[in-house]
Amino acid sequence: MSTNISEQNRLNSNGSNIISFLFTLSQNHKNRYKSLERDLERCVGTLTSISTPADPNEIGKLKLKFFDQNDTGYWAEEVSEGVLYFLAVLCIIHQPDPPKLLLLEEPEKGIHPRRIKEVMEFIFELAELRDIQIIITSHSPYVVDHFTDTPENISVFDRENGETVIRNALYDIIEPANARNAEKNLPPIHYTDALGEHWVSGFLGGVPL
Repeated sequence: MSTNISEQNRLNSNGSNIISFLFTLSQNHKNRYKSLERDLERCVGTLTSISTPADPNEIGKLKLKFFDQNDTGYWAEEVSEGVLYFLAVLCIIHQPDPPKLLLLEEPEKGIHPRRIKEVMEFIFELAELRDIQIIITSHSPYVVDHFTDTPENISVFDRENGETVIRNALYDIIEPANARNAEKNLPPIHYTDALGEHWVSGFLGGVPL
């Protein structure tokens, strides 16, 4: 994984220019680059800094390298897919002119389940600071649990009669279900106490066909 030296102020949607982008950020926006490193350490923990040194095997090209607390270096191909994915997210958020809308596909990918809530909270904290709206697609109950206090922010996609149907978790699913319970003199079910589990069980929909 190496690239030619070039100035890149914006990360490509597929992250293909991430090495050139980080090199540009480190040279022209040092404070943003330092903030990105701090944020990476805060969520990854074991990795504390990154650099874009010369490729030892190809003249004129750069590679991506990570360092831990002991200053031990790891090339990009030696770290997990989750680390690379999260670094790409940080690059988008910390770029000089960040987008107003950020689409994240399965942000839980490569992240230990115990850290998903922490990472999700961190991503949203950064997005709020940079005034970025986030749309997430996910198949993880841990990600769904992140919206326990705001189930109205969840849209559930189902395939019905060959068409995609979108329902709001709170207004189209949870509240109507409890209204039906009330008509039958049954107590309301506190679905948000285990939102992810109720999604896995099929109550919220979005189950595989």
